[in-house]
Amino acid sequence: MIKPFTALFPASHRWSVASRTLAGTLGAYGVTALGTVALSLVLAALGMPRAEAVTAATLASYAVFAVVAMAVFHAASPARAWGWLVSAAVPLALLTWLLTATR
Repeated sequence: MIKPFTALFPASHRWSVASRTLAGTLGAYGVTALGTVALSLVLAALGMPRAEAVTAATLASYAVFAVVAMAVFHAASPARAWGWLVSAAVPLALLTWLLTATR
């Protein structure tokens, strides 16, 4: 007899996969976007022309997104993955806020 899908994969496993998928896509995108903004503001503050700072930060964002997405799926649990995302996003948001408040 073939077991139904719900017997093979319990609800907790399905929620874990769904949470990691959201963290690996939307969460990684949010952290990468914050990192891109913060890096471009830092580079511009260090004297790089603004257009070049944005271009350099955008090019670096591709590698950052890949690393963040892999780290989310490497985490021991979805809660830990979300914790990593929040702990990365808060300092980046604070840095962005501080650098834009001075302009």
